Amino acid sequence: MSAMRARSGRIVNAIEKRRRRLVADRVRRLAPRVVVDVGCEDGWIAEAYVDAVKRVVLADLDASVLQRSALAQHPHVTIAEVDALQPAPLRDELGEDGADVIVLSALLEHLPDPAAALDALTTLLAARGRFVIYLPADGPILFAKSLLKHSRLGGLVRGLSLEPAPGHLHRFTRRDVAALLRPFGVVEELAFDPVCLGYIAVVRKA
Repeated sequence: MSAMRARSGRIVNAIEKRRRRLVADRVRRLAPRVVVDVGCEDGWIAEAYVDAVKRVVLADLDASVLQRSALAQHPHVTIAEVDALQPAPLRDELGEDGADVIVLSALLEHLPDPAAALDALTTLLAARGRFVIYLPADGPILFAKSLLKHSRLGGLVRGLSLEPAPGHLHRFTRRDVAALLRPFGVVEELAFDPVCLGYIAVVRKA
């Protein structure tokens, strides 16, 4: 996963900005005190909500990307080199109160065991804390790419690869997303966004 600002092409950037807005709007709506953004890349999504919360923890495996974040020196931001499947180091960082919101945007599809990651991360949530999750809908995305490829319009869409997304270990339908999330709390929202061709979900810890 590359940071949005490193991607080229008007359409790709518009789609990614839409994803950022989908996630950030939900974080802002929840008015959390503490947010942990796991798999945050360089914090480009957190930039859209950091001014609305008391504290943000940017967590990613790539320490070099974290250090380049525009938010690295922000007074309300902490950065942490953490594996989503082994988030125990964040417990000391968060303290007993935990996180009010954990953001997982375009991350779970890259993990070998998304359910195991959710199980581990749930322990970091405060009572009635929430996940804000974005997952790409690879089926519709691949269909759209196929149409572009076979209609020869793909060359007009600068910055958009017509190949399957690299690193996606799982493909999710709406039913798959619901089945994945249900064991970890109350699914308060699960919606398909036709612009991003992805699913946005809010799950409250039971």
